[in-house]
Amino acid sequence: MSQKDYREIYASTEDGGVQFAASADRWHLYEDHVHLAPHHRGGDLLRFEANLKPFVDDPSRQALVIIDMQNDFCSPGGWTDASGLDYGRCRRAIPGVARALEVARERQMWVIWVYWHNRPDLRNLGAPTLYSFKHTPDQRGIGQELEHGPVLTEGSWGARMVDELLPLMQEQDIHIEKVRMNGFFGTHLDQVLRTQGIETLLFAGVNIDQCVTSTMEEAYFRDYNAVLLEDACATSSPDFCYDAVVFNARNCWGFSMTTEQFANARPFAAQGERP
Repeated sequence: MSQKDYREIYASTEDGGVQFAASADRWHLYEDHVHLAPHHRGGDLLRFEANLKPFVDDPSRQALVIIDMQNDFCSPGGWTDASGLDYGRCRRAIPGVARALEVARERQMWVIWVYWHNRPDLRNLGAPTLYSFKHTPDQRGIGQELEHGPVLTEGSWGARMVDELLPLMQEQDIHIEKVRMNGFFGTHLDQVLRTQGIETLLFAGVNIDQCVTSTMEEAYFRDYNAVLLEDACATSSPDFCYDAVVFNARNCWGFSMTTEQFANARPFAAQGERP
């Protein structure tokens, strides 16, 4: 393809593919995979056996985004537990997050922790957000006291990462404190990603149907390459909520795969060469 064709949407590539978008943001679509980085000349390209379609990418521009793996969601005595929901269902994400972290460290990927961190005076929250989590007068809402302290408040036990993941955090990791379900809203997440050249985001955490999905969908809206790590996500909601997110991750927002598929990505034969 000539240089001018890099600006032509749906242009045919020299190796039988179809170009999506233009210039450095382009993808190449083939029958058996999608190449997310056809313009990359350096680095080690990997093929990931994802759904709905395998994709090829450069791990040096990927980041693992871990959302809300906090005591209030995943630990006994936390907010989920006190609300009468099954916090154990959220804990199902912990082993997958640990596996994803191990792979990310091996590939020297950025690791980004996104989590609720509300002001003690709750001036960062409006009525609609407060109502989302307090539907009756006697229900404990964000910022209200539980056995271990105020719910999802800066410096509280409930806002801290679960014990299993604390030792896996590293000083160079990026921390994004949020005050809505969407990890982009009112935070510097987008600026961090742009300045570090990160274009592909792999999502893990809880709840898959709330904070994970709203952040993943926003990433898709902003033209990041979005990948859901299915077994590194969980929710205390009914199973159909989990299934709906996986369906949309595959069919609308990007891709989904397991942590095993993430770990077992294999080298792509050569730049621009089909596997």
